[in-house]
Amino acid sequence: MALIIVLWYFVSMVQMFLGYGTAYRYTKANGDNGISLFGWMIVTSFAAMIPGLGFYLWKKSLDEE
Repeated sequence: MALIIVLWYFVSMVQMFLGYGTAYRYTKANGDNGISLFGWMIVTSFAAMIPGLGFYLWKKSLDEE
């Protein structure tokens, strides 16, 4: 059980790190201001808590460029 929690924590931290870049790309594309960046940071931080969703959003943001 502890191994699952450690793996979930590691994946969440990696996804949160990738979420910062994703939030920045979405901000540049839609509304280049601090409020937009703050909103996208919240969205990507919550997405990072779900394994796989943060990776999906990151990959999707790279494909849109």
